[in-house]
Amino acid sequence: MAFPFLTRTAWAVAACALTLTSCDKLVNGVVNEVEFPEHEPRLAFTMFLAPGDTVVEATIYRSAGILDSAGSQALQWATLKVSQDGQTLFAGDSSHWTEDDVEPWMQDANTFMSIGLDAPLTLGEGPVVVEVDASPEFEALVLTEEVPERPAFGFEYVPLADSVDYGWGDMEYFDQVTLDLSNRPGVRDDYMVFLEAYFEGSEDDGKWYAEGDLAFPDPRAEYSWNCGCVLVTDNGQNNIDLNNLVLEMYAGDVEDPDEGGTQPKRIRVVRPSADLANYLKSVEAYFNAQGNPFAEPASIQGNIPDGFGIFGLSNAAIEPLN
Repeated sequence: MAFPFLTRTAWAVAACALTLTSCDKLVNGVVNEVEFPEHEPRLAFTMFLAPGDTVVEATIYRSAGILDSAGSQALQWATLKVSQDGQTLFAGDSSHWTEDDVEPWMQDANTFMSIGLDAPLTLGEGPVVVEVDASPEFEALVLTEEVPERPAFGFEYVPLADSVDYGWGDMEYFDQVTLDLSNRPGVRDDYMVFLEAYFEGSEDDGKWYAEGDLAFPDPRAEYSWNCGCVLVTDNGQNNIDLNNLVLEMYAGDVEDPDEGGTQPKRIRVVRPSADLANYLKSVEAYFNAQGNPFAEPASIQGNIPDGFGIFGLSNAAIEPLN
């Protein structure tokens, strides 16, 4: 009868020995030296284009690793050219680089190429070609993107359709828009939807501001802080109905539209290229995962071969709401 007892004792002694050994390692520390991989600089290029643009902005940078205190560097000698059907639409060089007025610690993060056009940009059907020359540091970059089809949509606008009563006479009002979008058979459809209000500036320099959001949660759409818009997609499925999307926009804290909150309002529906849609969604996922230990790591998707960034095209349709 002693044999089982001794066996259990032996196991107990062995377990204690292992525990003491592990504790000793914990107290004395275990150091594993891992060399951080060196970063190979790559070309980072980003530019968005749409018919009607009067100013085109682009960034052309040399990427840097996280251990590089200097950070990514603007390649201000680089040039670019955009063409369609063999005709040059516009070009940019070192004379087009500009800098925002930023704090010194931001370095040249807001250094970019800004190209003013003589007339609103006209893009026909067919591919648009961009050529970037950042030699001798990088090989020439040539990218081709198709101009997305101009979106068609229907909508119903109801001013002051909803309100929120915070008590003590504090009320907020919201306009509502019910939107119908098309789902083209055999084609993936992505949309960026903006509900915008116009605010006049101090010197007749008014500007349209996006103020729209989903009125209710909807699996077909999500609000994106990255673009300040509602992203809608059919995920390439023909059986997804994109009608009756309900959105709302802030309409002020006065009930009578004749007494305030009557600035012009509009709906702007943008169809991005597939690459641009993927980029916007990946940026959203990337930043949503930051600081969340339970989130699945996400990477930003681009279309620059062996580099970083995005060349994105879009096409928009605009209708007034009031």
